[in-house]
Amino acid sequence: MSDGSGVIDLSTILDRHPDKTIDDLVLNEPVFQDEKIHGSYYSFTPCIPFNEPLSKPVCKEAALCKKSADNKTYTQLGDQTNVQFVTSVNGRVHMEFINTAGNISTSLNLICNASAQDTLAGKGMVNATLYDLDLVSPCCCVNGCLPGLSAGSILLIIFFSVLVCYFIAGVLYNKVVFDARGTALLPNYDFWASLPGLIKDGYFFFLSPCLGDQVGSRKYERL
Repeated sequence: MSDGSGVIDLSTILDRHPDKTIDDLVLNEPVFQDEKIHGSYYSFTPCIPFNEPLSKPVCKEAALCKKSADNKTYTQLGDQTNVQFVTSVNGRVHMEFINTAGNISTSLNLICNASAQDTLAGKGMVNATLYDLDLVSPCCCVNGCLPGLSAGSILLIIFFSVLVCYFIAGVLYNKVVFDARGTALLPNYDFWASLPGLIKDGYFFFLSPCLGDQVGSRKYERL
């Protein structure tokens, strides 16, 4: 946001729909497909273009596409290259799509609802050249769908935090209690000093069935 309050990241909507596949940077089908609004059907995908219908596309590399009620007529309302975000005086954000070929303008209002399912709704066609739609999603909220830390990242943070605390506490303990100096300050120094060698031995032991007599560190004759 221009006021520094955060970001609205609609690309994360794609993560909420993992069933949608991408072929050559074009979605095989839109995230929102054939959403019925006042008798017509609308399709929309943020950030990545789609083709519709897939067999003989009329809406090519589109962001927004409208299909008539009889499934015969398709109208491309906008593409990913001709769109801008606009913030109104009341702070609401909407996307403006322009189809210069058909002189069609579409306003897609971003409706923040932290508990809602992703939904495409709105008024639909206002007149022959103007459309008004609503995108309702938690991802329309400021900082609503920012990617979080994975379970693996959290475990790594915990592991290294505990490791740092272990070394700091161990050094302080050895210094205060034993008046240790140099490498003796490190807790369990003998173990940490031998760890590289233990890792090497484990590596060769694991590979020995594959390498056979090629393992240079073998200490025993083969029977």
